[in-house]
Amino acid sequence: MENFNFSYDSESDDLFVYLEGKKSRGAVELGNFILDFDEEGDLVAMQILNVSEVFSKILTKMIKVSEIKEVKMDMVNVRNMNAIRFSISDSQTEEKTNILIPHIKERSPVLEY
Repeated sequence: MENFNFSYDSESDDLFVYLEGKKSRGAVELGNFILDFDEEGDLVAMQILNVSEVFSKILTKMIKVSEIKEVKMDMVNVRNMNAIRFSISDSQTEEKTNILIPHIKERSPVLEY
């Protein structure tokens, strides 16, 4: 898994996770997740809206968003779905989860501009 940079906006409770120096060529919004992809279709950023609520539903251990020290992610193909393998840690706990997303089979016309 690759280390991602991150920033947390406590006012809006949004977590933005990104690879330094990578450019987004298109985004997909799935519920509380906004996923940014580069030209090759690789995940370069992810924004999680209302992250405290999302984490309470997808993590088995509670990690305070304001205390996150490290975020790692990668994307793997699982049959007709993609899974984002997501790992976060604070100073004491590491938590891993998978986020399933539909496999994007066609390039968006938006990417052609």
